[in-house]
Amino acid sequence: MVMQVRLQKLSMTKFTYFILLFLLIISCGHNQLPVPLYYLSVTDWKVEGHDERFNLYEYNTGTSTDRFGNSNGAFYFDGTSASLGLSLNKKPHLNSPITISWWYSIIDDPLFKDSMDAGNMIALVDTVQAIGLQFGFRAPGYRTKGLDVWNWGGATILENQISKLNQWHHCVYVYDGHEHQFYLNGEPMEMSDIKPQKGNPDFLLLGNYPGGTQFFKGSLDELRIYERALSRNQILALLNMKKF
Repeated sequence: MVMQVRLQKLSMTKFTYFILLFLLIISCGHNQLPVPLYYLSVTDWKVEGHDERFNLYEYNTGTSTDRFGNSNGAFYFDGTSASLGLSLNKKPHLNSPITISWWYSIIDDPLFKDSMDAGNMIALVDTVQAIGLQFGFRAPGYRTKGLDVWNWGGATILENQISKLNQWHHCVYVYDGHEHQFYLNGEPMEMSDIKPQKGNPDFLLLGNYPGGTQFFKGSLDELRIYERALSRNQILALLNMKKF
């Protein structure tokens, strides 16, 4: 009888152990960050499974101090001519789950040439198919709050308030296959269920959009593109992580 009780206790202990281990594995998997499809920063940039260094094109791009205080640690765009382009061999899907994460900082409020002007931080596009996603500032003529996400062609997907000057801000765009969500410094902001464009962008441009003159003035760093919708916990992990 005593032996039976001991065996039952041992069995319960093992069962409890495996349950706790299972929950720990689930928790770690939920928070663990996958390898990005693309990662771009001044000091290091990686492309999963490819070496695309020779497809990186710089046009008058400078450097600035990054969010960790490292001089020459971030990309700087002058707002008049600077841009940074990358031809994409591995192309993400616009109408499938995707996450785009980046950091930005500006010293002055955006200046616009007219009411329909913009400052493109990021343009992920295919100009032949006339599809893409664009991120950045837009003038009041678009009836937006200022910090926007829009389709190629100008249709607004998400709009957010421009953040404080002279600070680094973490932006994350997530599309889970049904809804678009914008996160700013780890906090969920605007959402929409606007139908995304279909296709696979083949070019990434920072600081402008291909063939355009809507330049961004400020600093960008740590651009990451994932072929999945990251969770809130994973976004917080990105917010708090250091560079590769």
